Amino acid sequence: MLGVLFALISTASFSLNSVMVRRGVASASASAGAFVTVLIGVPMFAVAALVSGQLFRAAEMPGMGYILLSAAGIMHFGIGRYCNYRAVSAIGATRVAPIQSFAIPYAVFIAFVFLGETINWGMAVGIGLILVGPAIMIERASTPAPKPRGTSSGGPDTKPAFELRQAEGYLFALLSVGAYGTSPPLIREALRDLENMTIYGGLVAYFAAATALILTLVIPARRDLITAMRFSTVRLFFGAGFFVFLAQMFRFAALGIAPVAIVTPLQRSGAIFTLGLSWAVNRKLEKITWRVVLGIFISTGGAVLLILARFG
Repeated sequence: MLGVLFALISTASFSLNSVMVRRGVASASASAGAFVTVLIGVPMFAVAALVSGQLFRAAEMPGMGYILLSAAGIMHFGIGRYCNYRAVSAIGATRVAPIQSFAIPYAVFIAFVFLGETINWGMAVGIGLILVGPAIMIERASTPAPKPRGTSSGGPDTKPAFELRQAEGYLFALLSVGAYGTSPPLIREALRDLENMTIYGGLVAYFAAATALILTLVIPARRDLITAMRFSTVRLFFGAGFFVFLAQMFRFAALGIAPVAIVTPLQRSGAIFTLGLSWAVNRKLEKITWRVVLGIFISTGGAVLLILARFG
């Protein structure tokens, strides 16, 4: 029961992160958001590693482990997070959330090709539903209605609060799935014989990603993106960084005491959490239609079915 509670807290925290990021990227770039949230993750993981005692066991980590974790950190927290935030900026958190379910069939494909695992009918149906969900959400570009004769151009602005950039959004959402799906094998390999070093492993990965992002500040345009942020936007990204850190901590805690077959389906329900929070908080920054709601429930159901068919 405690594992289920931890999984739900993790899922809600991931959703809160997405909602806060959506508000942040409304006035700042996705690159700036990734920069802030990754940087603040370093001291948070450092404190957690210190409290857990794992920081004092740093010498137990082999050199190859540091290399693999650094590569995973740059891939996941640097590239993946930037692509995810870019997608949220373009199509909104509610549409991005179900696309993250693509990480599961991506992992299944990798296991099928390289590890010789099989795919049963339940898994195939689940994959199909995951693919159908986001497809339902895609909308045709609408043509603005012509203005009646005699209407002045100085009338009230009828432009919607949020304009979808679907090609950009779905492309970067899929790129984020690729980055998020590629990093776990690197992490698993690095921590294969160091199961009790997961928090320190997270610190190494975050530190590598933060170092790579800091190095990009030699580019003047990058520095301008960071310095141009308003304090209110920085505060939103700080909140997003805290919630994603909290989500990762509870995710590790849940996996430590509950089966993957229970934790992972609960995590995939995050799209529904995000839908509810976005409706309550970011209604003017999201374009939530019946197609979006239907797509979220179909893809979430497919993800749960796929996981149950794989581990059941």
